[in-house]
Amino acid sequence: MSWLSYSRGQFLLSWRVFWRNRRSTFIGFALPVLLNLVVAAPLRDRQIGGVNAAGYTTVGFIGLALVTSFVNLLGGVVARRDDLVLKRLRGTEVPPTAVFAGQIAAGGAVVLLQVAVLGGVAVGWFGAPLPADPLLLVLALVGGYLVFAVLALALSGLTPGSESAPLVAMPVLLLCMFGAGVFMPLASLPGWLRAPAHALPLAPVVQTLRTAWFGRDFGGESWDGHALPALDLLHGWQAAGPALLLIAAWAAAAVVLTRRLFRWEPRHN
Repeated sequence: MSWLSYSRGQFLLSWRVFWRNRRSTFIGFALPVLLNLVVAAPLRDRQIGGVNAAGYTTVGFIGLALVTSFVNLLGGVVARRDDLVLKRLRGTEVPPTAVFAGQIAAGGAVVLLQVAVLGGVAVGWFGAPLPADPLLLVLALVGGYLVFAVLALALSGLTPGSESAPLVAMPVLLLCMFGAGVFMPLASLPGWLRAPAHALPLAPVVQTLRTAWFGRDFGGESWDGHALPALDLLHGWQAAGPALLLIAAWAAAAVVLTRRLFRWEPRHN
């Protein structure tokens, strides 16, 4: 069998398991959508940075979908490790990369569904425009998703067992939700928190998503600030350059951590 065949098998298995597990379906799919409806709907009549605040917030929740996918992937990897699935697969002819490629691809497919739902809400209900730069939007989504997918593999090595996986994943989710500018600009945080918040792995992803969607240089906006100037495609990429470099740095760090921390066998063995 080819690498693609093995990966496809892992994809189909992970896809079925995801939708059959109510907890993973709620956290990995429904949570960002439901939270967005609660948080963004009251902001329909407000503006931030020259764009509708509800649409601004909805794009932030698209970024949060990457983190909820991380929560599910971490729990899934730890469960498969503790059930000795990973150990058995490692002893077969299945390439190690194929073991995770299908599982990561299944999580990515769920994220695409969330992007479609949240994007439809932003445009159809909140009156946001269509993305100004779809290519930059896709790059931010792919880069951000890979960062959190690889971080899930890395942190699985520090997770004692499947029961403790939420204790490892939830702090990351909460930190990114409230500290990475998902539903409020980072300028609204206390001054001493702004620099650490900008360095969180989700912050550059959310910033780039908003720049790509609205064609404005987000990152320093505030609730009471003036409208940000519109950017053409070239200047949009220039504005997103530092954030893209930070995403790349996080991706490289995640790979290094995975190589050092990941375990194929349960921690008690």
